[in-house]
Amino acid sequence: MLKFIRENPRAFFFALVIHLGLLAVLLLSVDWSPEPSSAGKAKPAPIQAVVIDANRLDAEVQRLKAAEDKKKQAELARLEKLKREAAEARRKRRAEEKRLAELERRAEARRKAEQEAKHRAEAKRKAELEAKRRAEAKRKAELEAKRKAEAKRKAELEAKRRAEAKRKAELEAKRKAEAKRKAEAEAKRKAQEEARRKAAEQALQASLAAERERLAAQQRVVDEYVQYIREKVQRSWIKPPGSGSDLSCVVQVRLIPGGEVVDAQIVRGSGDPAFDRSVEAAVFKASPLPVPADPDVMDRFRSLRFEFRPG
Repeated sequence: MLKFIRENPRAFFFALVIHLGLLAVLLLSVDWSPEPSSAGKAKPAPIQAVVIDANRLDAEVQRLKAAEDKKKQAELARLEKLKREAAEARRKRRAEEKRLAELERRAEARRKAEQEAKHRAEAKRKAELEAKRRAEAKRKAELEAKRKAEAKRKAELEAKRRAEAKRKAELEAKRKAEAKRKAEAEAKRKAQEEARRKAAEQALQASLAAERERLAAQQRVVDEYVQYIREKVQRSWIKPPGSGSDLSCVVQVRLIPGGEVVDAQIVRGSGDPAFDRSVEAAVFKASPLPVPADPDVMDRFRSLRFEFRPG
């Protein structure tokens, strides 16, 4: 109740006035004179009492309260609108101040940039003038240097031409002397080369003849010992039963110094396996085979191939 009174003082005031008014009407309508005795007097008319409708009173209070609330809300809405308008005005004012400050800053920056550009242009112009002056001075110095260099070059060319003519004459003399020396040396070299060639050819012919003779002698020894080997194998051979007398085969024999047989294989058979095996057995049985004492010839007997034909 107290909270309602604090929040709605005007509505409470109006409700209080109405209640007081109704109470005054009620008091005025009541007869406060003493009641007369009933003997000898007529009965007075009944008093018409005023009945206060509490519901209507509450409805009136609620209406006044609603009106007050509506008015209060309208006032609050107006105040809120005024606050928003004030805030918008402050925002616009700040934005305008910011815009003006930005315009002023840009104008100041543009003014400074223009001054800086002007200063740079002036400095550039002065620098260009100084560069042109220096370039002109340098060009004149270079022209003078070129003139002196050209004069010096011509003098040097003339000196070189004379020196070159002298050098060519000396070279020509040297060339002729060198050509004469080379011709003499070439003739001497050819004579020596021809003598060496003839001597080498004679030595080669003699060496070839000696080699042919040595090989022929070795071949004679080889043929001789192959015949010895064939005869020894023949003596060690035992003819297999049923083998013909006209059979033959080629056997490959590996020997070590001293004539010991380390391997014997038939490389061309006779067609008779028993005959081939008997030949291999005869080779091993005849070991050691006769071999020459000469080591050079013995090298040809390390792997020996010969044809075995009985008789």
